[in-house]
Amino acid sequence: MRIRLAHTQALVLLSAVLLTLLCMGALTAWNLRHGFSEFLAVRDVERLEQFAALVSEQAAQAGGLDALAAQDDGFQQLLRAFGRTQSLRPRPPHPPPDAHPEDGRPPPRGREDFRERVAIYNLNGQALWGQGLPPDLGPVVERPLVIRGDTVGMVRMLKLKPVPSAIETNFLTSQYQSMLGVSGVLLLAALLGARWVSAHWVRPLIDIQTATQQIAQGALETRLNTTRTDELGDAARNINHMAEGLQQLEATRRQWIANMSHELRTPLTVLRGEMQALIDGVMPNNPQALLSLREEVLKLNALVDDLHLLAMADLKALPCYFEELDAVFLLHHIAQRFALQAQQRGLTLELDTGTLQTLTVHWDAKRMEQLLGNLLDNSLRYTHAPGLLRLSLIADGEQVLIRLEDSAPGLSAQDLSRVFEPLFRAEASRSRHAGGSGLGLSICEQIAKAHQGHISASASTLGGVLMTLTLPQDAGQPS
Repeated sequence: MRIRLAHTQALVLLSAVLLTLLCMGALTAWNLRHGFSEFLAVRDVERLEQFAALVSEQAAQAGGLDALAAQDDGFQQLLRAFGRTQSLRPRPPHPPPDAHPEDGRPPPRGREDFRERVAIYNLNGQALWGQGLPPDLGPVVERPLVIRGDTVGMVRMLKLKPVPSAIETNFLTSQYQSMLGVSGVLLLAALLGARWVSAHWVRPLIDIQTATQQIAQGALETRLNTTRTDELGDAARNINHMAEGLQQLEATRRQWIANMSHELRTPLTVLRGEMQALIDGVMPNNPQALLSLREEVLKLNALVDDLHLLAMADLKALPCYFEELDAVFLLHHIAQRFALQAQQRGLTLELDTGTLQTLTVHWDAKRMEQLLGNLLDNSLRYTHAPGLLRLSLIADGEQVLIRLEDSAPGLSAQDLSRVFEPLFRAEASRSRHAGGSGLGLSICEQIAKAHQGHISASASTLGGVLMTLTLPQDAGQPS
């Protein structure tokens, strides 16, 4: 039988509450048992001291302890006077049930029988008032009787018995019953708390489990409620983001397959058509026909190479060989390569390195030439003549910014956010009729990542597109 998390959580909560109640109850019971008895004993001694003070006062007024003892009913008057100040209870008419008169010993009195446990002695040890206190009844407490600084006698009191009286028993019983009642209420509250915890904490976990199971089975449209603001809410939002990412990835994968099949089919269809025309004799078998076939094969080969490069980048295996080079020289070299193509297309290519004469970086020279070549080739292909391309280099601390902006036409904000997707082409001004495999910008993004940098696309002030490449100067160091 599988134990649910809700059951485990409820059992843990109940066990913790029960253990706490047992420990607190045992400690409280022990404190009540011993602490209450000690409190009564201390209070009893205080009463003895107060009684001794009263006897000393009455003896001083009577002219001495013997003069006080000579008075009729003097001891009872002292007890009544003390009782008025202490609110002593009257002597019970019957002995308590634990008395044993048959053993010849005085029956033990309860805590209310103060008068049965006290006696007054002179300095010779003779009892003047009260019955004598035999030593076999237990330990006694005594306090001196002092008149004008002289000790004239002693007041002795039999200590309280350890056996609790009915009053103590009733008090302790009521406390124990209260503790049991509170324990029952706390256990009930723990049960209700466990039910609330199960509904408030465990149920969202069950929902998360169900949602992740559905996502694992392919239901990528599954979403969770994200109204909570705690860690469970964060987990639900992360799962929703994951599901959205997987859904987009699946849509991209399907679009990738569709686009890839289309891109491969186009040169293959041309090849098949031209070869069939050669076989049927429709086209003459001459070097010009062979050159046309070779051109389509080269297009197909370039497309396959680009796909292989992207696949290697996705596998984190894009080979880069970092070396020390001059970024200013690199940009001058790239600009010279494309200057003639720009002129033939009616475009102007400008290079702006500011005040930089040299800038030492640690990059892969061939990959950077490939990246910048793809960017320039893309701009040359889509920028309308007459137009302008501006390539600039900026050193910003340990970061290097390379910007390429061109003139019209530009792209919409939606297209700018997708230009680095494989095989993406804007279907308006920058269409596939201009040629290219549609993978150049994706390759640029992967090369930038391999150099621990990033590339972004935005609108250019010239009316076209601004490509911003940000790279660390020392890209060869691990991040």
